[in-house]
Amino acid sequence: MTSPHRSAARIQIGTTLRRLREEAGVPREKVGEVLHCTMTKISNIENAISGVKQAELEKLLDLYQADEATREDLLALNSEAHRRRPKSKIGGTIPPWLRRILDVEAIAAEALYSSSELLPAVLQTEYYARALMVASGVGGEVLEKHLQLRLERRALLTDREPPLKLWAVIAEPALRSGIGGPEVMRDQVEHVLSMTERENVVVQVMPQGAGAHALSGTTLTLFRLPVGMPSLASVDVPFGDNFIDGVKQVERIAELFDHTRAKALGTEESRELLTRIVKET
Repeated sequence: MTSPHRSAARIQIGTTLRRLREEAGVPREKVGEVLHCTMTKISNIENAISGVKQAELEKLLDLYQADEATREDLLALNSEAHRRRPKSKIGGTIPPWLRRILDVEAIAAEALYSSSELLPAVLQTEYYARALMVASGVGGEVLEKHLQLRLERRALLTDREPPLKLWAVIAEPALRSGIGGPEVMRDQVEHVLSMTERENVVVQVMPQGAGAHALSGTTLTLFRLPVGMPSLASVDVPFGDNFIDGVKQVERIAELFDHTRAKALGTEESRELLTRIVKET
């Protein structure tokens, strides 16, 4: 069994611990007394912001009177999560916020994406991604390492089993942005068009002139995680990504995404527009 990524393990452990605590009717104040910690730490563990030490986990499982199967499962998962991860084969330092994105993306069953400016990383071609990185000031060896990492993410749509399901709503101006020049942009749109032939990839275009919509001006990805794990949203900000994990907030984001894709062109109309953009670029 492949060792779980650290963020994914924290999500699983934190979610289960919260359920066990609520089912046992144990207030957080009591947990604080047992672990000799603050309410903030308990919240951070349950929301996967921070991990839990093995000794602390054992105390919590005792307190919640967890059954033996649950106990063994969580202790094994937590042990794997704390093992030293092998270095990335591309070397170098990966920013923590990017690592969190990659960890969540790697286990996600589905990704719902909306942007008025950019194409999702898993659909980006090499030269489009390179142009974006150069424009942001990345260069040299760091550029090449991050570019390789970016391109490896595309395998989630094609090589993983089951593959990641992607539903992307992309604004027409993003497809005509000229990033990298006409040839780069044409190849990029052609790639998007070819990927829509896959059953696990749905692309809708928000046509130019459609007016404002629920997610105007936002680049957002909503990750649907495996059964038993909460959905998470990632919002692009200038210097990284901001995770949103509040249940009500995530539900609201899902509603906004539904409103947005309802306003976009249908899948066949979108393919027709993508084909036209390729010819016009």
